[in-house]
Amino acid sequence: MLRVSIHAGLLPDRSQFNVLGLLDVAYQSKQPLADYLVGMTLQREGELPPAMLTQYPRWSASLWDLVARALTAILYRADQAPPSAKPDKRCAYATKLCAVIEKATAIDRGVILGTLEVCQRGSQRGLYTVDLQADLAGSTSAQFEYGCKALNPADLVLRSICWALYGSDQLGPSPALILPPAMRIDGEDRFHVAALTEPALTGFKRYMAAKNAAAVPQLAAATDYIVGPEIFVFSQRSVVVPAL
Repeated sequence: MLRVSIHAGLLPDRSQFNVLGLLDVAYQSKQPLADYLVGMTLQREGELPPAMLTQYPRWSASLWDLVARALTAILYRADQAPPSAKPDKRCAYATKLCAVIEKATAIDRGVILGTLEVCQRGSQRGLYTVDLQADLAGSTSAQFEYGCKALNPADLVLRSICWALYGSDQLGPSPALILPPAMRIDGEDRFHVAALTEPALTGFKRYMAAKNAAAVPQLAAATDYIVGPEIFVFSQRSVVVPAL
């Protein structure tokens, strides 16, 4: 499972006491085009009804792309968020906000896979800078405008990711599946590991290391790539968000 926590303030200040929202993303089905169950709790709204993100290509893009599509699914019950309004002098705003992606599996908990920081630019409301860092995908930043009558920190995180990855306030095209062709060898489907591109290559190598494999074979079993890492199934439970 992936857990994304949204906090007031920047990364050095994040704690359980400034949590604004929690997003959980977990496998519903582990296939090359996987289905994910998405759950979220927001500080002011409580637990949202769960949502599904379907047919998402595993290991094919930045984790922040997966998070953005999960946020879109649970906030808007759609594949795309509506365009955001142009900010005005009376819009609600945040001065500093951050988000962290953490890994939560049977073996690993609290492993940080990505970070995001959003800061207001100057004193004018609705002008922001986002700095995005993702495991395997590197760093990127963007400047953008955003404003609304009532601030939803999860929507601000969503728009920040979209601006950083796609230069727009909405999602770009869905990433293409990275799945190398397999060949039949001794009655088993295998594939050339070297044929994988990033982030799939490192994702697969990490999975094999977690299996305590002595070394990643040049020709790996296709079933290893399809099944992938063991991840907790998200249970529909309440997540307590501490009050500020």
